[in-house]
Amino acid sequence: MSYVKIGAVADVHQGPLDIRKWLKVFVEDMNEEFKPDFVVELGDFIGTREKPKEELRRINEVYVQCKAPRYYILGNHDLEILTREEFKKIVGIDYTWKSIDVKFLHVIFLDGAWGPDINSGGPTGHIPSEELDWLQEDLVRIPTSKPIVVFCHYPIGVFRDIPRIDNEDELLEVFKGYNLIATFGGDAHYGGYREVDGIHNICLHSMGWWEWDKITGSYAKILVTLEKVLVYGEGAQPSYFLKIRSFC
Repeated sequence: MSYVKIGAVADVHQGPLDIRKWLKVFVEDMNEEFKPDFVVELGDFIGTREKPKEELRRINEVYVQCKAPRYYILGNHDLEILTREEFKKIVGIDYTWKSIDVKFLHVIFLDGAWGPDINSGGPTGHIPSEELDWLQEDLVRIPTSKPIVVFCHYPIGVFRDIPRIDNEDELLEVFKGYNLIATFGGDAHYGGYREVDGIHNICLHSMGWWEWDKITGSYAKILVTLEKVLVYGEGAQPSYFLKIRSFC
C-alpha cells in the first residue's frame, strides 16, 4: 500500500517560555519511530516580542535535528517583530509559500499571514492576490485527480462562521475542480475539525503556550493513503481516522 507519512507541529511558541524540551520529544519520535517523508511546523514557531531572533535560533536548533526534509510556515507571532526576510534568513529558507510532490500526493504550504495587525499579535489571516495567482498556476500543472493536502498557519474551513482567513471563500474557489482532500492549520490553540464538501479540515492543537499549565507538547503523526487520512495525535492532539471521498 502506498502512503505518505507527515510529522506536523503547530504553535510551538518558543519564548517567553522555553519549549525546546517538548520539541525534542517530537524530533526524537520522528527520527527513531515515525520516520516521516517530511515534517512541517505550522507557524507561530516563536511567541515572544523580546529577543525574537535569539529565540528563533534556539528553537530552530532543535527542529533542524529532524532527519526528514523540514518545512516552515509563517504565523502571526513569527511576524509580530521579525520581517519575513529576517525569519527566512535565520531558518535558512527561500520561500514563504511553495508546493512539493511526495509520491502520489501534492502538498501545498501557504503563507496566510498577510492581514492587518488588529490585535497586537502580528498579521491576521489573508491570502494576497499574488499568492492566489501562484496557486492557480501551481494547480494547473498537476492532474485534476491528484490528491492535494494543504498546510497553512490559519485553519481553513474549520471556523466557517468566523473564518481565520478573511478571504477563505476566494481561496477555496481556486481549488474547485481539483482533488483537495485535507487541510491542516494551527493558530486556534485548542484545535478542531470540520468536513466541508468532502474536504477534511483539521486544526492542530498547540504544542506550546505562554502559560506553563497550558503547554501540552502536542503534535500529529499523519498518514495519507489513497483511501484515508489518518491522524495520530500526541499530547492533547486528538486522533482522526478519515475516509477520503471518491473524486469524480
